[in-house]
Amino acid sequence: MIPEILSSQRIKSWASEIGFQDCGIARARVLTEAERDFRHSIENDYHADMHYLERNIGNRFNPESLLQGCKSVIVVTYNYLTDSEPKSDKYRTARYTWIQDYHILVKNLLEQLADNIVNNCPSVKYRVTVDSSAISEKRWAMEAGVGYMGKNGLIHNQHGSFFVIGVLLVDRFCDEYDQSLPKSDCGDCEICVKSCPVNALATPFQMDARRCVSYHNTEDKCPNYSELALQKYAFGCDVCQEVCPRNKKKNANPLNISKNSLFLLLKNDDLETLSETEFKRYFSDTSILRRKYARFRSLIEAKRQQEHLCRMEPQEIIQYATKVLNEEAESVSKLTSYLDENFVKAVQEIMNCKGRVIVTGIGKSAIIGQKIVGTFNSTGTPAVFMHAADAVHGDLGIVQKDDIVVCLSKSGNTPEISVLIPFLKANGNILVAIVGTMDSMLAKEAHIVLNCTVSREASPNNLAPTSSAMAQLAIGDALASTLIKMRGFTTEDFAKVHPGGILGRRTRLKVLDLYKQNEVPSVGVEASMQEIILEISGKCLGVTAVVEDEKVVGAITDGDLRRAIQHHAEIMSLKAKDIMTRKPKTIHENTLAVDALQMMKQHHITNIFVVDDDGSYKGVIHIHDIIKEGIY
Repeated sequence: MIPEILSSQRIKSWASEIGFQDCGIARARVLTEAERDFRHSIENDYHADMHYLERNIGNRFNPESLLQGCKSVIVVTYNYLTDSEPKSDKYRTARYTWIQDYHILVKNLLEQLADNIVNNCPSVKYRVTVDSSAISEKRWAMEAGVGYMGKNGLIHNQHGSFFVIGVLLVDRFCDEYDQSLPKSDCGDCEICVKSCPVNALATPFQMDARRCVSYHNTEDKCPNYSELALQKYAFGCDVCQEVCPRNKKKNANPLNISKNSLFLLLKNDDLETLSETEFKRYFSDTSILRRKYARFRSLIEAKRQQEHLCRMEPQEIIQYATKVLNEEAESVSKLTSYLDENFVKAVQEIMNCKGRVIVTGIGKSAIIGQKIVGTFNSTGTPAVFMHAADAVHGDLGIVQKDDIVVCLSKSGNTPEISVLIPFLKANGNILVAIVGTMDSMLAKEAHIVLNCTVSREASPNNLAPTSSAMAQLAIGDALASTLIKMRGFTTEDFAKVHPGGILGRRTRLKVLDLYKQNEVPSVGVEASMQEIILEISGKCLGVTAVVEDEKVVGAITDGDLRRAIQHHAEIMSLKAKDIMTRKPKTIHENTLAVDALQMMKQHHITNIFVVDDDGSYKGVIHIHDIIKEGIY
């Protein structure tokens, strides 16, 4: 007996009457390509801690794993946009929570659709699934032509993306199947990618749950409430959807307000004082109830604390910042009591090291380590930074037998550090630990241990590495500074390794490097006023030297010219010798530019003539020549 073939048109008509936004039908098959993409996502850990996604991956893309003999996959979408807004503006939730829990709502509506099919074809077998079974509903939505995979999830050209998906599997063929839609119709648009507050959409067409706000405030079993408090949404997240151009079209058929959830009537204060009983009452029909009252309460409290900090009065801000600095200063001050023979030994070993100092760490300790390396290198101690995570994946080749390894870690028990220790010992390297936990594995295994224990962090929740990072930095500076003293490292030595810095320029830049850039204005003692004016004006330095036998015997500035005009009626009859300043200041060409600047400041002049060993005139420098080199 030939099984009945279902009418696709009739199914779609029923779906529309029931209230579904769209309905598409695909022929059941194994979605091999979709499975390959999903496995790639799992391998890259984009699913975060949702380990249930790792189980029975093959079944997700084979509808027969849920319904034996499945022939057709009916996919419906349900629009959840409403014509109402929540009263609370501080504790915003994703729009799908504003209606009855879609798991229940859409499932019930799908059961109605299934009943219609069964009434028309009593022998049909079916299975309903709404975000609760091992099936890739988004990929089947693409297959059934009711959406395509955009850069921020499933989307539809006409309806946008504010909809949920339901799937009805049946063991009958349909008389017509819909054409699948392409992966993307987003083009070059990246508004959603750039708008994501946590950069969770950075990988094309792949949401990284490890970063996603919605994952952390709904699925994450151990969320960081302090970080979540900084985000706009308290439950779910619609940022990438709100900015999508496809969602800017006005919805012609918003849901009636009667379908809105009761909690939308609650104001900010109401949510902050909500008891567990009230929580169950107001959220009883929503998806939020699934996440329990304790989670809801913790996030509300975290956001309230964050709001209080954001609203601190100016004096409170100063007081709190002072408290942080005092706590960090106290932590650093206590380090003096930890200085012992280990510190002496560390300095001596580094001083006598025939290789380099390899500094390693992970997390914030790695950042402090990079700064310590910079200080070592700039003060005569060759050093290289090696990230502990990279080291265990190939970078250990950096470490040579004569090198000393300095390892920074607050806990001293991180897995990456634990892997490093056996290698370093087998390689014969001296291991110096800058560690905050003296009973840690690193402290026990290191050859030299520098204690940088702090009683607590300066951050409000005692979590962010503040005092501990400052302690590590201070120990590194103490090592570097002691080595500077022992090496007799001078200002000149420092300048040699800082040729591009201000100190480098101050200790190497000479007058001869500057005057050659300028014209060489000069006139003789018998020069006429016309010659003098043309020389000063033509050489653009506001001054000319008066030269006799290659020696500077006078100076004439544009100021001298103005004064001559004021005091002499027959100005054009004057000669250079009549108005020049005799015995002007000169400076040797090998003098440092910084000394020339000091000379100009001392004598309140802006130009100075340059001479060589014989006192012969070579040129002139202006104070601006020095200042533009960054020396002042």
